[in-house]
Amino acid sequence: MAELSDKLQASITAQIHTLTTDLRKELLEIGSRTAHVEKSLHDFAVAHNSLADRLQELETSLEAQKCKVADLDDRSRRNNLRFRGIPESIHNTEQNKYLTNLFQELTPSTHPDLLAIDRAHRLRRPNHLPTTTARDVIARIHFYHVKEHITKACRNAALPEPYSSIKIFADLSATTLQFRKSMTQVTTTLRSNDIGY
Repeated sequence: MAELSDKLQASITAQIHTLTTDLRKELLEIGSRTAHVEKSLHDFAVAHNSLADRLQELETSLEAQKCKVADLDDRSRRNNLRFRGIPESIHNTEQNKYLTNLFQELTPSTHPDLLAIDRAHRLRRPNHLPTTTARDVIARIHFYHVKEHITKACRNAALPEPYSSIKIFADLSATTLQFRKSMTQVTTTLRSNDIGY
């Protein structure tokens, strides 16, 4: 019986040793694979963080470029004025004369030779406006100081007949108009408190 017990014990010990050896190998393999996965995850995390930082830099650079393009666009329009309400009956061939007469009414002290208009044309009508609404007119005033003089005269006095229905605006880029629109609440508050900006 003792012999059978020794054989059984040796057999069980051998099987346990075999199982623990196999288990140890599998655990080492799993540990090795886990270490590899952890290193890969770390490398991916570093690469992701690097890409996220670079993306942030590019977005900042893109916003700066957009601002620069909008500024250049606005500078190229600085001599332009936008007129709303000029009747459609004033055809393209008559626009320069019509606008020159308007400018003479607004700034009678300005010599007529300084009221030169480089070009004037009608814009496309936005889809949301009815077809009965007159299209806006863009005019490029040759001399910037004359354009500024006209703008100031519009602010300080109502336009005389037959020009009373006309509104005059600066010709600004869509980006600048969108930014101004986003600042409406701030500018309204400043104006209501008589704070210049």
